[in-house]
Amino acid sequence: MKWFIFIVVVAVILLVFGLVYAITGAVNKRKRPKYKTTAPDDDPKFLRDLAEKLKAEDEKPDAGNSDNTDASGGPDKGDDEPK
Repeated sequence: MKWFIFIVVVAVILLVFGLVYAITGAVNKRKRPKYKTTAPDDDPKFLRDLAEKLKAEDEKPDAGNSDNTDASGGPDKGDDEPK
């Protein structure tokens, strides 16, 4: 009989804590501001602009390595000499 009373008391205590936790969560959920965040890759306008930009870059003719790099990706050999 002692164990039965102990189990009932523990169950009631857990039930009270559970209800308090649930009610507090529901109240805080209503008070919490609602934000809608989107990543840039979810934005259709961003994707259209990016596609147009990339298409424009692909259509540009490459004017013979204008960024002063050789084929290996390093700087040109003549760049370190003073002029």
